[in-house]
Amino acid sequence: MSRRRDGPRRAAVGMCSLDLAGAATPDELLARNLTVIDHMAESAAQQGLPLDLAVLPESSFQFVQGRVEEVAEPLEGRVVTAVAEKARQHRTYATAPVLLRREGRVYNSVVLLDRQGEPVGVYDKVFPVMMTDGSLEYGVTPGREFPVFDLDFGRVGVQICWDIAFAAGWQALADQDAELVLFCTDPASPVALRGRAWEHDYYIAASTLHPPAMTVDPLGRVLGRTSEYGEVLVLALDLDFRVLHSNCLWEWPESRRSKYAGRINLEWDDDAQEYLVTSNDPSLPVRRFLEAEGLLTGRQRNARNAELQLAARPGPPVMPRPVPRE
Repeated sequence: MSRRRDGPRRAAVGMCSLDLAGAATPDELLARNLTVIDHMAESAAQQGLPLDLAVLPESSFQFVQGRVEEVAEPLEGRVVTAVAEKARQHRTYATAPVLLRREGRVYNSVVLLDRQGEPVGVYDKVFPVMMTDGSLEYGVTPGREFPVFDLDFGRVGVQICWDIAFAAGWQALADQDAELVLFCTDPASPVALRGRAWEHDYYIAASTLHPPAMTVDPLGRVLGRTSEYGEVLVLALDLDFRVLHSNCLWEWPESRRSKYAGRINLEWDDDAQEYLVTSNDPSLPVRRFLEAEGLLTGRQRNARNAELQLAARPGPPVMPRPVPRE
């Protein structure tokens, strides 16, 4: 059973591109980079919206010049405390990227803070990258779990940088009905992000140390991107959505479409060959629309399709033995 909530749920999500260069001390770096949350709030206000979520890049407040133990902080340390103050100031959720010291280990983490600046939860990077000295990010311990957090506007998961190279985390978030994934990273990896969003039917909001920061929708479309250091991007995303494959509406006459004009949006994309379905009517959330019309989402239709295939052939497909790739 889906854990998603009904009804249009629009959230103003802020992203940014930062650069660690140009700051002489950790305190200067922290103060300078925190101003992007102010800029996000200003951008949201210009659109007539309150800022709902400020997404910041991976480890964007700490200098790492040796082992990570030298700069790691506890949960109540300077970085999380400073971001929490900004979250309270702007009444927004925010990510605090931090090298987190916990139980004698150091994790590359994102602490998700609520609108009062209190921790909602923590994601520890599960797939830290191997450095040239053979270490995992100079001493980072890999995380073990892929939590999903229920915020007041939707279900949110987190991935960090090199997690993009491993399918497990992205699948785990989809399996928990994540609607939006926050990608806190150094580079954006746009091609990979488009594929992850399209494969798993969720939005991805990426904040980066190097442009572009970007948002990708569940059809794999780039909705917006930055081009310069210090630039912010704020987009309003409706998290009450479903994705329908082209064959879900093959037999729909125009009369059925016109019945829902102004209430239901069936947004077609030629590249994805899919529809993004959203609602303008709080009394007709997307789930209720699909149930009323007997429509299956793309995922549901694929599952039924797989059942028919399995019943029609003598067993599952025969897969080759994997060979190490060079």
